[in-house]
This record gives sequence, C-alpha cells and structure tokens, in this order.
Amino acid sequence: MAELTQSVRRDVTLTVQNGLHLHPISQIVRCAQSYSCSITFLHNGKRADAKSAFDLMLLGAECGAVLSIEASGADAVAAVGALAALFESGFGVADSGH
Repeated sequence: MAELTQSVRRDVTLTVQNGLHLHPISQIVRCAQSYSCSITFLHNGKRADAKSAFDLMLLGAECGAVLSIEASGADAVAAVGALAALFESGFGVADSGH
C-alpha cells in the first residue's frame, strides 16, 4: 500500500527580536531540507520555499509577525511540527532583556 500524501498548515509567531534574519533562516532551511515534502511559508501575501534562504529573506518578516507554514507530502506532519518547534524555541536565541 502506498503512503498517503498529507497536507498540513500551521500558523507560527516570530519572536526573534531582529525578525527573520540569517540565523533563524539557516535553521529553517537546514530543518526543511531534512524532509522530502514541499514546504512553503506565507506572510503578508508572499510565499517562500522553506528550503530557499533567498525566498525566506524576501518575506521580510519582523518580530511579532505571524507566518503560516504549509507542507504537502508523506512527511508533512513531521516537517511542520519540527519547524513550529524552532519558532516556539525562539531559534535558541536568548532574550537579552534590554
């Protein structure tokens, strides 16, 4: 029996003070590339391939922005869960408290 293709969508909030910049983008791309499914981020009417740092930079998402993650493929649920966990962890960036 063939594995079913799954489609998943989840909203996440960007809590990194400097917005979507090189550090979180590199983590997103690395995570996304470990999955075979198609993954797209949506923000303010723009779409970005989660496996493309250039696409993600063009989103211009700032701290507090809500982004939607859409994935389609056999491992879509796992991919969206892993990416959402990155956002929830703040990408490992400690809040300076300033």
